[in-house]
Order: sequence, then C-alpha cells, then structure tokens
Amino acid sequence: MKKFLILIAVMVLLSVSPQASSASALNKIIFVVGAKSCTVNNSVYQMAEAPYLASGRILVPYKEASKALGIDEKNILWDSRMKTIEIHSSDLDLKFTMDEKVFYVNGEPHQMDVAPSSRDGQIFLPVKWIAEALGYSVAWDAKSLSILIGPPGKLPLWKPFPATVLNSNVRACEFSGDSLYAVNKLSSSSIVFVGEYANVFNAGVAARYANGFILEPNRVFSFDEVVGERRAARGYISGYDILDNLTIGGGVCRTSTVLYQAACGAGLKIIERHPHYLPVHYTPAGTDASVNWGTMDLRFRNNLGSPIMIKAGLDEREDGQRLWAEFWEVKPLPKVKVAVLRKDPGADYRDKLEAVQLTAVIKDDTSYVSLEQLSDLLSLPLKIEETDGLQYAVLGLNNTQSIRCISNNNNAVVNGNEFWLSSTPFWLSESSCQFWIPLRDWTKMIGADVDWVGGTNPMVLLNLSGKRISMGPG
Repeated sequence: MKKFLILIAVMVLLSVSPQASSASALNKIIFVVGAKSCTVNNSVYQMAEAPYLASGRILVPYKEASKALGIDEKNILWDSRMKTIEIHSSDLDLKFTMDEKVFYVNGEPHQMDVAPSSRDGQIFLPVKWIAEALGYSVAWDAKSLSILIGPPGKLPLWKPFPATVLNSNVRACEFSGDSLYAVNKLSSSSIVFVGEYANVFNAGVAARYANGFILEPNRVFSFDEVVGERRAARGYISGYDILDNLTIGGGVCRTSTVLYQAACGAGLKIIERHPHYLPVHYTPAGTDASVNWGTMDLRFRNNLGSPIMIKAGLDEREDGQRLWAEFWEVKPLPKVKVAVLRKDPGADYRDKLEAVQLTAVIKDDTSYVSLEQLSDLLSLPLKIEETDGLQYAVLGLNNTQSIRCISNNNNAVVNGNEFWLSSTPFWLSESSCQFWIPLRDWTKMIGADVDWVGGTNPMVLLNLSGKRISMGPG
C-alpha cells in the first residue's frame, strides 16, 4: 500500500510540473528576426516585441521564449532588483543575469557568447542557450533569418508565416538596435597555442567577454571593466601566472596581449599597458600586455572619431588553438523609407502605394536596398554564398533569368550579360539584411523606375508599375 501511495504521489507531481526537459514533450518552434510572430507546433503566436540579432545570435523576449519552450509562466521569474531571470522546468533550474555572459544550470556556470539585454522595455535572452539547456536541438536558417528549435533529430521545417499575421512579408533590417552600420576591419592579431589547456581555456573565456564590445569615440577601453573579475563563477578555471603560481583565471594575459596588438594596429591611443616581469613564449618582447585584477590593467582610447567593434574568440584548428582579436570601424548609415508602387498610378499615385515599405540606406551619397528585401517583396528565389571572404548573390527573376552580384565588385551579370554597377554592392555581416546593391542600378536591371519625393515620408518611390507617374503639387 505504501508503494502504491508513493507511485500515486509521483504521478500527481508529474502531471502538474512542466515537462520542457522531457524529450517526448519538446515543442517545435520557429523564431524569425524582425517578426513579432512565432510558430509553436505549427500554430502562430504573437509576441510583444520582435526578436533581433546581436553578434550572430537571435535574442527573444524572455517570457515568450520560455513559454514556447514549454515552461509554465508561473515558473518564469524576473527579479528587477537583482536583474535576474529564473526559469524552472521539472528537473532544471536556469538563472540568467542582465548583461552577464555566464548563466547557471542547476547552479553550475555555463558560458554564453551574448548577454541578456533590455530593449524597448522588454528583457531579451539569447534563445539558443535556453533551448539547448532544456534538451532541444537548435539550427539556423540563413535565408529566412530564423532559428529552428525542436527535439533532437526532429527540427521544424521552415515556412513563411501567413500574410495575415505579419504586417508584411518583407523582413525588417536591423543591426543590434535601430541603426544599420557599415563595418571596416582596422586591424587583427592572433596567436596559435599548441599543447596547453588551462591557460588557453581562460584566454578563450576572456575573449568571449570582450567579443562584441562597442567602443564609442573618445571612450576608454578597460580590460578589467569589460572582461571583469576572473572568478570561477564567471567561467574561469585554475591556470598558471608568469611565476608558475596556480591561480583562478591564469592565462588571460594572452587575451590582453592580442587586444593590445590589435589596438596598436588600429592606431588607438594606449593609456595603460604593462609588460610581463619575465619574457613570455607566445609573443615577441615588447608586444605583450600583462594584466592583474585591480592592480594592472590594459586601457586604450578610441581616438578615431567612429565607434569601434571588438571581435575576439578562440578557435580550434588542426595545428592547435587560435586566439584572435579584430577591431572594426563601425559607421552608422542613414536610413530612408522606400514606398512601393505596382498598380497603375492613375491621377494620384499616392492612393495606390502598397502598405509595405522597404528600408534603404545611404552610403557614399548613394541609396542602397538589400537583396533580401527585394526577394521577399517580389517572391523571388535568392541564394547567397560566402567564399574566401567574398559574398556571392544570385537573385532569380524567372526559370531562365537571374541577377548575379559579388560584394565589393562593380561587375554584375544580368540574364547572362555583363552589367556595370554605378557603385559597388556591400555586405553588412551584423544585419538581418546583409547583401546591399545600389537602388537605381536595381531598377535599371529590371526596367523599373525610382523617384525621390522631396519633403515627404517616405522620400523614395520604387515604381514597378511600368508607367511614369506625376508627382503632382508639392
């Protein structure tokens, strides 16, 4: 009888507890960058805010992400004082902290490459890390800018949301906020390590904390402030310092060294840098940077007039582990809205404009539009590939005709014929719309028109009707 009562109690507990970590109960979920709708098991749900991209990861409002993953709302807790989010499943306790790249699974620290953040009054989490902690598989669909989440071996198949759910089927163009940016690599540094573990592991942890940091003009980068204190709770392990003493976080000087070298290569003003007490084996004398929490820092100022993005990481290679850092100049690009006209304009074209508007950016006094938006707008197949640092795009016009472009190359191919672009296409790696071509060249390729409409919003009109329009008064 006692065993029977215990069995009944267990069954009752299972019936009222969320089962997100049980493989049989895992949902199939799709989140799309820029879309306020998501699908859970083929049903469409609305969210308060749209997911967005940051450093290559999709961030999703924390409540919507957790509920889609099968967590009961009562088990999703936000502590406004401590800035923490707790998510409880039947057998897992997850804890995230705002702006911290370490989260905890049943009290054990795990490293993320993107921190939770606040935007438009909502708290966003990098959904990949929650999903994988709960036993889900995760995949990225580059063309649709979607993250696919499902049981291992049973990911959902991507398909567009119904048109009635979204305001338009043209994707939003975002870059970690409201602006689009052009990026230009200023410098890089890397060191390959062979046969080491603890110190190189710690260097990789420090690099992940520095990765994605934006250094505004005239602001000072501090290694201590950005990378933070080297503690076990923040993902560090015991390593060796320059005197062979075992210490938590030993090895992070490798990261400060590649950052120092990249800062010098970019021409930044070095404010504080310390050499090691003894020569180090991994870099020539005079190119190292020793750091020690609270006593020796690495600091440099952005004196270039434009924001700088720091990228850093640790890559596995056949010949060892490559620790690297890159500095990228980040320049905001002005945005303008582009109205679309496909109907006969008649006497007043303004009555015939479509609800959807495209986003164009101004670069070097030229307006650009992304191929991703044009593909969505006209339901045309688009294929983008990256080879040896160059991006190739093919936009199909019909079964036999296409437009082929290469980033940073003025020569395009339209229906098998060469077409010389007035300005070079460019690539925005951090945007949800990545391949951009001159808008006026695009209209020439397909026989359309583009007009600037002074004093109105939107200021640009993409005329696909095949007929000239009269702007009318004003």
